[in-house]
Amino acid sequence: MNKKRKFPIFLIPLSLMLIVFLQAFISGEHDQTGEDLYRSYCASCHGVNGDGAGDLAYLVYPKPRDFTGGKFKIKSTLPGLPPTDDDLFKSISSGMPGTAMPSFNFLEEDEINTLVEIVKEHSGIENDNVHPMNIPEEIPFSDELIQLGKVVYDEAGCNMCHGDNGKGDGPSSDRLMDTYGFPIVPKDFTSGVYLGGGAIQDLYLRFVGGMDGTPMPSYGNLAELLGRPKTEESKLAWALVHYVKSLEVPQKDKINAKPNNGIIDAKKFERLEKFDDLTDGFSDIWKKSSTYSIPLSRLWQSENANYQMMGVQAIYNDEYVAVKLEWKDPTIDQGISRIQDFQDGAAIQFSLDGSKGFHGMGSKDHPTDIWFWKAEWQKRIDTNMESDITLAYANRVSDSDIKQFPSVMNDVAYLAGRDAGNLNAYTTQLSSIENARATGPETITPFHKDDQEVFGKGIWDGGKWRVVFVRKRIPSLIEKVNFNKNKSIPIGFAVWNGSEQDRNGQKMVSTWYDLELKD
Repeated sequence: MNKKRKFPIFLIPLSLMLIVFLQAFISGEHDQTGEDLYRSYCASCHGVNGDGAGDLAYLVYPKPRDFTGGKFKIKSTLPGLPPTDDDLFKSISSGMPGTAMPSFNFLEEDEINTLVEIVKEHSGIENDNVHPMNIPEEIPFSDELIQLGKVVYDEAGCNMCHGDNGKGDGPSSDRLMDTYGFPIVPKDFTSGVYLGGGAIQDLYLRFVGGMDGTPMPSYGNLAELLGRPKTEESKLAWALVHYVKSLEVPQKDKINAKPNNGIIDAKKFERLEKFDDLTDGFSDIWKKSSTYSIPLSRLWQSENANYQMMGVQAIYNDEYVAVKLEWKDPTIDQGISRIQDFQDGAAIQFSLDGSKGFHGMGSKDHPTDIWFWKAEWQKRIDTNMESDITLAYANRVSDSDIKQFPSVMNDVAYLAGRDAGNLNAYTTQLSSIENARATGPETITPFHKDDQEVFGKGIWDGGKWRVVFVRKRIPSLIEKVNFNKNKSIPIGFAVWNGSEQDRNGQKMVSTWYDLELKD
């Protein structure tokens, strides 16, 4: 399958072309039934029956919601009451930033409404007569209100979980459990990222309504809890909201454009002074291209950052397509020689049939084309080194001629990894990017070394990675994405942080977007 096609496209068997056509036709989401939609987008994590035990549930933490329990974190209703249809719609459409629950805003409104009904069926909830809580008129921000909010925060015990400075590091933070017995991480308020939205009205609902199924209680009785007059109930709640918002740490980087309708426009360029400009993330060739802010959430949460923004740019001409990714990373991790070392990395995935199913490398019926940049490969190219083991163990002692013996033996020895075609086993790397095919988690299969045609470069500037991916628009194999100007190409992103011990499925990912080549 990974061998180059030596025959012209018109000699591809008619049966294969028919299969490709049928897959593309079947993948049209507008033709799917409600159960089809649920199986395509929800069942892999939440389970076919909604019990939270999907085939891929083991990959994510916090664990997927068990709908059958009828408990939902994000809702606008009073404690103990089920969510409204609008609550469920917003959770599906917007996702839950900082968790593995992605945004499904690429679905049509009627499709999301269909999923809402299926979630309600699995949950067994009746919400026809359930209405949202009344949010009282906001009390404007003031220094006095912030001081009162600090008192409420401490006396209500918020600091026990969320910490004195709101970083989620309180004395109880490491032993919290949800109603299913799974560990749960308290929110880091300094990040400014919240599951149900960051508007002050959203925070009011979380504090007053609580979060069912979690240790987060309802604080709709703050006046009673703090021994204050009932007439101050609203003031105490707004004081807490404004104080928590004041804990957020402002982001210094400029806010880039959000993809309109989920579309990332690739800007066409005509002139190319030298080919190296394509892989240079600082080249003037990128200046006319829009930078899009793409949110990433960690599949398996850590004690540190579980949410961050990535900047994405895309350009093309008649021959090439290039994508640049930028993201913050305070440490550079390029070593893998020691067992305690993990490397930084980034990947782009493209849906081959145009479907937007599971965002974790597709599925058997909907394969993906993967471009995987590796920091360790980049280091080998930049330093012209075969391996960094001499740096990792600089003071090692050898009883042989280390300058000649290994290379002489390796030339004639049988090396399983190298001789099986494992790209990681080759002593030299021509590109820092691996091109692979995937049909879901644990299925990634690199293309043969002769079909590795994605190249690029990554540069770390002391606090941020800039990585450029480049490939010819027309691929060598039909199993790879074809960049046609007349169609939208589903695209997703992933990042690995070596200092967080990220590897394999432990990473940050985005949901699906559409890449379009614009004139």
